[in-house]
Amino acid sequence: MAVIQTINVDNKVRSKALYFAVPLFVLFLLANSFYTIQPSERGNVRRLGVVQYDKPLLPGLHFKLPLIDKVDKIQVSLATLHIPPFSVTTVDNQRVELDLNFNYTIPENKVYHLMYEIGGSGNTDIENQILPVVKDRASRIFSGENMSTVNAKRNEIQTQIEASVSKSVEELFGIEPHSLQIAGIKPSDSFMASNEAAVRAKNEAIAAENTKRTRQFEADQNVIQAKGQADSAIEAARGRAESVRLEAEANKMKLTLEGEGQEARLNAEIKPFGSAETYIQYLRAKAQLNWDGKQPQVLSGSGSSTNLVLPINNPEK
Repeated sequence: MAVIQTINVDNKVRSKALYFAVPLFVLFLLANSFYTIQPSERGNVRRLGVVQYDKPLLPGLHFKLPLIDKVDKIQVSLATLHIPPFSVTTVDNQRVELDLNFNYTIPENKVYHLMYEIGGSGNTDIENQILPVVKDRASRIFSGENMSTVNAKRNEIQTQIEASVSKSVEELFGIEPHSLQIAGIKPSDSFMASNEAAVRAKNEAIAAENTKRTRQFEADQNVIQAKGQADSAIEAARGRAESVRLEAEANKMKLTLEGEGQEARLNAEIKPFGSAETYIQYLRAKAQLNWDGKQPQVLSGSGSSTNLVLPINNPEK
């Protein structure tokens, strides 16, 4: 009796489990029967390894057989592939670490090719296929460059790498390249050390040359200043000499004019008497009339000539 009861209990448990399991399984199947493709994607379906559609599925809600069909998707909008830092060697045997970014899109007519003819079937690992191509083309370009001119030619080098990578990935994979950027160029530590030493030596040489020029300039300024002072002293001496000469000439002219004035005055005074002897007789006569009998005590003169007043004896006394 107890055994029968146990069997009945087990049957009830199984019935309840089945009652809940069937709806859950149905929901699971329904949930796995639909999928969506986003606007930035294209897709296709593989059923037991066989691709179901010749053309990529467009964005929207789609149906598939649950547990049998596998949905493959690939991004067709603009994608940026970051190439992790890797090393290349320049023509002068210098190691350089590059950091690159590559932008591309996948054309509509290349979706099937990239999903099922490149890499693993249904895989969207196209970026793993692009990476070695980008590294190889960048290495080729840098192998012909000299490390000392890399920075100066950075834009030119980037253009060359972009052209080479774009052509290669388009031919190999059919993707549409858009641009490539060199995010970073890092020389080796030994090169940086030697470059810093060279820059330091150059700066020291420039500083020494500037010091030399400064001192030469100061010396030239001192020479110019000394010459200016000497020229100024010479000009001052010339000025003083010229001043003395002019003063002497002025005094000479003054004396000459004063003498000429005295001569003109005497001539004017003598002229009315007809001769100097007559004029002298006149002066004697006038002196006798004005003489008070005393000895004259005053001598008077002016300029270069002197008038001496003397007593004149009257011959009649």
